[in-house]
Amino acid sequence: MENIIEQLKKTIVSAPPVLNSSLNGVKNWKRAQFIILSEIISVNLAQSAFLQGNRKNELGTTISSATLQRIFTNDYSGYENPDLRFLKTLDKLAIFLGFSSLNHFLSHDGSIVVNEVPVNSEMKKEEEALSEFQELITNYCQEEFNSLLKLPEVDLGNLSDFIFDDGPLTQRIHDLISQISQLGYLLNSTNNRSNFELYGFKLCSLNETMAVVTVQEFWNLDFRDDDGNLRNIYSHVNMQTYFIKKQNGTWKIWDNHNPDYATIITDMARNMRRKTAALPKGVK
Repeated sequence: MENIIEQLKKTIVSAPPVLNSSLNGVKNWKRAQFIILSEIISVNLAQSAFLQGNRKNELGTTISSATLQRIFTNDYSGYENPDLRFLKTLDKLAIFLGFSSLNHFLSHDGSIVVNEVPVNSEMKKEEEALSEFQELITNYCQEEFNSLLKLPEVDLGNLSDFIFDDGPLTQRIHDLISQISQLGYLLNSTNNRSNFELYGFKLCSLNETMAVVTVQEFWNLDFRDDDGNLRNIYSHVNMQTYFIKKQNGTWKIWDNHNPDYATIITDMARNMRRKTAALPKGVK
């Protein structure tokens, strides 16, 4: 995470809107400079093609000067374990820089310096670590899929084998499955109607206690009601970012950044209302 933030800061300082402002040439930024930076970022975010519609409502178009000052002065110890709110801030910084998301920034060639392992063992350690993280993420996704198969029961099964119980991801997954259950959805797995696929794993950052991995994910989920009537098909591909921590000698997922997380339930509920409205009167 530290490497990602440092690279964001470096890129922001050299961004054209900053170079063309009064910030250019100021070596030691103080409160006034961060107020100016906040205004510059807000203006650019409001005009960004990557921040429109639902995404604009989800992320907002501002970053406070106080938040920027904490980031630039390395006073973000409270964010050592990234939560969704802080990830949204990083998302907005990436959008300000012209990327569609933090994931796009991470995947862009040359955008990030990743390795903190000794040079003489760099490649071997990276390969071993990526293989381990790929297995961890795959097992996590499979267990999340298994939990969806248990709907309408809300049961996270063995997810704690792959994610930290006290991490933000655990609560978010529980909330997501609970909301799907409340919509009355059941997952149809007949003839492999529901499935997922992971590919394009990339190690973006690695040190002794934290790793960041991006992966392309394709989820195809066929949701039906108790009578077997089709209610929603969630078929989506995107890039997700995993923040993986090592505690007591064990690597587990601390958090996951899914850029479409906030819209999953909204889209499902909207589809359900449309289908219900289209039914003849008296039919539910």
